[in-house]
Amino acid sequence: MSKPVTPEIVVEITLLPSEAGGRKSTILQGEYRGVLGVGSENFSVRFFVPFEDGFSPNQTQRFGVQFLVPEAALPHFTVGTAFTVWEGRVIGNGRVLEVLHHA
Repeated sequence: MSKPVTPEIVVEITLLPSEAGGRKSTILQGEYRGVLGVGSENFSVRFFVPFEDGFSPNQTQRFGVQFLVPEAALPHFTVGTAFTVWEGRVIGNGRVLEVLHHA
């Protein structure tokens, strides 16, 4: 069983519609592991999808995101930074709403 997600940033993500190259299926409720990209840099992340109906193409939602290697990723993800969501291709876009500080 995986550890709970302890987010380092809060983001808003919009999944592209299927017709625009986005996912054909919903991201199911539970932990999602993916890749966020800023410029030419990509970073592994995980976040929890709390919605019973999941997170579907063409929807916009807020998530608390945890990085696999926060010390490498965080300098690239300041408030207002735009990023892509990658699954072999760009499936969504997002922006950073808040950077959380942990003790």
